[in-house]
Amino acid sequence: MTPPATRRAPRRDAQRNRERILTAAREVVAERGVGATMEDIAARAGVGVGSLYRMVPTKDELFAGILAEEAERMADAAQRALALPEGERAFLAWMAEAAEWGAANRAFINVLAARDASEPMPRLLSARLRALLRELVARGQADGDLRDDVAASDVLMVLLATARVSEGTVDTAKAYSRRFLALQLDALRPGGDPLPGRPLTDRELELTLDALALSRRAAPGGRA
Repeated sequence: MTPPATRRAPRRDAQRNRERILTAAREVVAERGVGATMEDIAARAGVGVGSLYRMVPTKDELFAGILAEEAERMADAAQRALALPEGERAFLAWMAEAAEWGAANRAFINVLAARDASEPMPRLLSARLRALLRELVARGQADGDLRDDVAASDVLMVLLATARVSEGTVDTAKAYSRRFLALQLDALRPGGDPLPGRPLTDRELELTLDALALSRRAAPGGRA
């Protein structure tokens, strides 16, 4: 019988190769946008194109992997914020980290904006992230940093709007996204008139993201 360590080694090697490919994909897409080719990514990762296609058969699957990995980073940041002692304003701490991450993560912004809307939304809207964000919203409301009629979906839309502003200003006024987020956060603070309507449901949020992706793909220079 093959020793367990021998059986596990190929799986570990495959995981390391996949991580190297995702890292290379993030770097190349950040530099060249979603028009980067699989050949570009394979060269950066130091693997053959055939090996790349065996591990990740399509570019859309590779992009979904980038989104899923970054969504987990957002969730990990939310978990860290929720671990802060009471009174340390967890919601604002997470929003600040998320904004810094989004402004610096051009690959995520590029892929999110051009995501293939025919594919199911990946783990950007994972159950874990949604649950943690709801906890952060409740904490922000308890701390007095967030108005009572704001929902988790509203916060996600603010972050996505900030990401689009970051995308548009990264080459012209990179620091502007922080100013834009400050404007959005000011609107989320307690006070003012009640918000009209109701928050988006999870399904409505997915459909909205799909519509944004389709409009981006239809625009001149959008992904083919």
